[in-house]
Amino acid sequence: MKVRIVNVSRRPSWPIWAVAVVGGWLILVGLSVWLSGWRGWEGPLCLFKAMTGRPCPTCGSTRGVLAILHGHVGEAFAYNPMVFLIAVVAGLMLAMRVLFARSVKLELTCTERRVAWGIAVAAFLANWAYLIVYVG
Repeated sequence: MKVRIVNVSRRPSWPIWAVAVVGGWLILVGLSVWLSGWRGWEGPLCLFKAMTGRPCPTCGSTRGVLAILHGHVGEAFAYNPMVFLIAVVAGLMLAMRVLFARSVKLELTCTERRVAWGIAVAAFLANWAYLIVYVG
């Protein structure tokens, strides 16, 4: 595995799918907040939880991001550890790019890539188990 610091432009190019996902999430949350304040309606943000009664792998992410923005780091981690860690790493990488015009580049062999995917899937499932047991 090689880890390199590379020069990049300060302004990242945002993939259209990422903009669509974040935009859709913001619209859904905004619509839910507006409806709950205007009509007193409490609609589910998570269709998976509404249908199964169990949290999805990203349940708690909205509350976690809001907790981070309010400075409640422990609360944010408790809501969804995976989303918390991804938000922290993404924030650090964005800050590194904007402030220093640098980015981290990982070069993995085929075997290392398989191991990394295995670790990622195991972490994803462990996070989901945590959410089912403790956040539920």
